[in-house]
Amino acid sequence: MNVKKTILMSLAVMMAGNIMLITGDGASIASAQANKVPIGVSSVSTTKLDVSQQQQRIQQALEQFVAKGIPGVILQTVKDGVKQDYVAGKASIYAERRMQPDFHFRIGSITKTFTATVILQLVGEGKLSLDDSVEKWLPGVVQGKGYESSKITIRMLLNMRSGIPDFANGKIVDQILENRFKNYTAEELVKVGVEGGPLFAPGSKFDYSSTNTVLAGLIIQKVTGQTYAEQIKKRIIEPLKLNNTSVAGSITKLPEPHARGYAIKTIGGSLEDFTEINISWGNAAGDMISTTADINRFFSKLLAGNILKPEQMKEMFTAELVDGGVGYGLGISERKTASGVSIWGHSGGTPGYISFAGGTLGGKHVITYNYTLHPGPDLDKANAAADMQKKVLEAEFGQSAQ
Repeated sequence: MNVKKTILMSLAVMMAGNIMLITGDGASIASAQANKVPIGVSSVSTTKLDVSQQQQRIQQALEQFVAKGIPGVILQTVKDGVKQDYVAGKASIYAERRMQPDFHFRIGSITKTFTATVILQLVGEGKLSLDDSVEKWLPGVVQGKGYESSKITIRMLLNMRSGIPDFANGKIVDQILENRFKNYTAEELVKVGVEGGPLFAPGSKFDYSSTNTVLAGLIIQKVTGQTYAEQIKKRIIEPLKLNNTSVAGSITKLPEPHARGYAIKTIGGSLEDFTEINISWGNAAGDMISTTADINRFFSKLLAGNILKPEQMKEMFTAELVDGGVGYGLGISERKTASGVSIWGHSGGTPGYISFAGGTLGGKHVITYNYTLHPGPDLDKANAAADMQKKVLEAEFGQSAQ
């Protein structure tokens, strides 16, 4: 197997928003509590009968996750105003510093939900239409090689049905791994994405592509005269008082406090530190930094209908089934627990950090987690991640936990 291709596909999958969380054999709840690891830190008092079993299932999954070789993980849930923080593992593989609930991390493709929200706000203000073409707003940017940009709509960019390939499936991934401090412009990313020609006719299929969201970011700039970063700050970060959230762009360092983030680059390889990286290659599709508390606040407000008008809410949360029982709306995905509870959210991955955030419509029940390893070609860790995801989401959102 081609190692770089494996890493490339792994990174593309992470940016595509496939939820991953880790599980396996590992330490017990008692061990975590003995070491004073925060578990179930809440804003109000709760009783053992209310939450203890649910807390134990989640904490146990996190401890098992760490036992599989993941350095550290943080997770926060909010239900009816009650916050629960969970941590496991270490903030560095070279020190005994524990993970902390308030750590900053790169949110990767969760950024897409922010960008889609800005687009939908502009639609609600009558400044553009979801049925506007890419050609109308970005003339000549997507052209040649069989493209019909006049038939590619903004809606298709947000629901991943444009047919424009993902730049993260191209040479940029190799460049990121070899030179993590290289700077990229949106125009460069789009050029890499479109250079191979369309994958299919506009609107005919689903194929996740970060190029779509970068184009959406350029449309935001064309419509407003400000960058997507400025608009996200103005429309979301500042009004919601997300004081620990930022659009990183080319800034290579994370705010304090944070854990070190790692990636595995080769099969059987060791963990390489990717805490510092120029994330400009993520652009409007993946370059933000936040905390579990801030992301939960954003999703709580979004899911409650406090950010978008009703018509745009309906548009965003109309999902088409795409893969493995997962639906994709406009910059947001839907997946269901075994008991049929819909969880709306997005995941994101960069070298160093992988996250998921989401919750139920109405915004009263949300979850955000982050862990500090991109497994790359390590399929055992990737498969364990999917297993962990299932355990955590079922414990928190399954029928027995409602």
